[in-house]
Amino acid sequence: MTFTILAMVLAVALPSAALNPSTEVYVPAAARVAGVAGSQWFTDLYVFNPGTSSVNVDIYFLPRDTDNSSVSPQSFTLGANETLTLPDVILGTFGQSSAAGAFRIVATGQVIANCRVYNKSGSDTFGQGLEGVPASAAVTPTNPTDIIGLTSNGTASGTFRSNIFAVNTSSSATTLDVTLMDSSGATVATKSYTLQPYAAFYKKISDLGAGNFDNGTLHVTASSGSAIVVASKNDNGSSDGTTLEGWWACGGAAGGDGTYHYAVYDSIGATGGGDIVIASDNVTAIDGMEINYEKDEDQNGESDCTVLFDIGSAYSNDFEVHALSDYASGVSYKLNYPASGSFSGGDLTFTFTFTRSGSALVGTLTAVGSNFSGNDAGCNGTFPALTLKAGIE
Repeated sequence: MTFTILAMVLAVALPSAALNPSTEVYVPAAARVAGVAGSQWFTDLYVFNPGTSSVNVDIYFLPRDTDNSSVSPQSFTLGANETLTLPDVILGTFGQSSAAGAFRIVATGQVIANCRVYNKSGSDTFGQGLEGVPASAAVTPTNPTDIIGLTSNGTASGTFRSNIFAVNTSSSATTLDVTLMDSSGATVATKSYTLQPYAAFYKKISDLGAGNFDNGTLHVTASSGSAIVVASKNDNGSSDGTTLEGWWACGGAAGGDGTYHYAVYDSIGATGGGDIVIASDNVTAIDGMEINYEKDEDQNGESDCTVLFDIGSAYSNDFEVHALSDYASGVSYKLNYPASGSFSGGDLTFTFTFTRSGSALVGTLTAVGSNFSGNDAGCNGTFPALTLKAGIE
C-alpha cells in the first residue's frame, strides 16, 4: 500500500490551466505602474513554440477598460522549440512607460506563454506568475469558474488584500456576474461588470462591498460574451502576491465517456488530484492522491493528519462500479491502509459527490478516518470537505 508524508505532496499530478498550448492564448494581467503600499510593478513576457516548425506570433497589448478591437500587434517568428523573451515588455515592446492590461497572443501554430509581474525594491525583486490561458478556457454563459482563497482583512502588516483580473476574449461586450461566497458557501456579495471588446479588467475585491473576510471563493459566470478571469492575494506588509486561478474544463468533447482529470482544493489551494474514468455513464475507476491539511480538531493551528493517501492503489482490484447519477448524492469507498514502518495503518472512508456539467465534474470529496493510532491518531475522525473540480482529457 502506498502512503507518504507531507513533503511528497509536490509529486501529485494535478489538472490545471497551467501552460496549455494553443493558437490563441491570453495572459490576463500585466502592469507597469505604481501600486498600493509603495509597490512598483513591472512585467516580463515569455512565449514558447513547442512545435517542430516555425510559427508566426502576433502579441496584442490590451489596456484596461478600453475597446481594443483595433489595437495593432507586435509580430515575431519563433523557430522550433524557441522561446521569445520580452523583459519589461510594456515599455520595451509596446513603448508605454505606465500602463496596465493583458496580452492576447495569436499564432499560426500552438504556443505556450506566461509572464512574471514583479515589484522592485532597490536591487531586489519579488512577484508572481500569470500563465497564458487558451481562449477555449474562457468563462462563458455555459462555463462558469470558481476562484478560491481570496482574503481582504485590513491594511496593516499581517493582513491581505485581493484583486480581480479579467480579459474579454470576444469582439463584443462581455458581462460577468461575480458572486463572493464565504468558506461555508453562503453568498456575501454579488456584482456585475461589463467589459468592452478585448478589454482588460481590474477591480479590488473591496469593490464588491463585502467588508473584511477571510478565505472567500469567487464564483464567476458570464451572462454574455466570454472572458478569462483570475485573482490575486497580496500581503499588505510586503506587497508579495499570489496568483489565484480559476478552474476550467480541459479540452475534449462536451461531456460523455473518457478520463476526467480532477483536483481537490481546501481553502488555500489544490491538495491532491487524479483521474475519474467514465464509460457508458458509469464510473469505472477513480485514482489519485489526497491530503487534507485543514483537519485540526484541537484548534492548535497544526494539521492533525499529514499523510498523503494514495486512493487508487488502495482499491486493489475491487473498485465498485457505480452509475454516474449515483454520485450526485455521494458514493463512499472504505479503503484500508496497512501499517508500514512508522506508519500505524488505518482505514479511510472517502465519499465522492459530484455531477457532470458539460465537460466538467463539480462536487466535493470528504473522508472519515478510523483505526489509526500513535502518531497517526490525528487521522481518525471527520476531515473537512474538499472541493472537487474535473475536466475531461
